[in-house]
Amino acid sequence: MTELSRFQKDVEVAATALEMRAENEDAKEEAIHLYRKFGSTKQEPLRLAVALRGYFLEEGVEEEERAHYGAYLKKRIRPAVERLILEDDWEKIEKLYENEWFGEQELEVFLKLAEEWRRPAALMGLLHLKKTNYGFKEKKFEL
Repeated sequence: MTELSRFQKDVEVAATALEMRAENEDAKEEAIHLYRKFGSTKQEPLRLAVALRGYFLEEGVEEEERAHYGAYLKKRIRPAVERLILEDDWEKIEKLYENEWFGEQELEVFLKLAEEWRRPAALMGLLHLKKTNYGFKEKKFEL
């Protein structure tokens, strides 16, 4: 099994800290805090964790802020989806796919990671995406 990169470990720490802080804030306060942090931090793991959390917040986020988070995530789709695979969060992965932010090649990579990291919800969702949108190639065996 491939070890997580230092970057992904740092993103995990940042995401955990953001979740803990959110427990003490209402949705609007959290959205304001996240957007300030997103605009001020130069630490990429923290910025990715903030963008993911902010993009998927249901309340308190202005559309312009969500667009900024989205533009950032689109440019960093691989580490963003890797993080969601680690969280085994299929619904969020599906939303990013629906935005057409990744295609078949990235999907293949994400399938391998979900299998390797043993994330069943992500794996099943990604397999369904592959079957629905690209199909599976037949392998022919000759004797």
